[in-house]
Amino acid sequence: MDKAADKIEAHIDRTRERLGANLRELEQRVEAATDWREQFRARPHLFLGGAFVGGALLAATFRPGSARISDSFDTSRLSRASQSGVDAHGQVLELWDDVKGALIGVASAQITRYIGDLIPGFDEHYRRTARRPEAPRALPHE
Repeated sequence: MDKAADKIEAHIDRTRERLGANLRELEQRVEAATDWREQFRARPHLFLGGAFVGGALLAATFRPGSARISDSFDTSRLSRASQSGVDAHGQVLELWDDVKGALIGVASAQITRYIGDLIPGFDEHYRRTARRPEAPRALPHE
């Protein structure tokens, strides 16, 4: 019986050592995944794209409505262009909306892929949630 107990104890010790090593490796991975400096070094283009999209959204949100046309364009040129059948201002705004939409789409795809790499099973659940029709959201209680 003594031999069997020693064997079991040795097996438990080996298992404990393997579990400890796995836990240390998992801690290192989590630490690396949550360190923004490390993430920036690995994916600078993702951070720069996010900063660009965020800046563009902030600029679009906080620009004053009355100063848009008068400060940015010569209104006489714009009215002449409109009269000639070319709505330059509308085309510029439409182009900017298309660019913003494309940048947001690329950024969201990159973020989704990055989270999917970090968290096993995320892609499947994300696709399932994205396919589900959105339910009306309740208003917060006052």
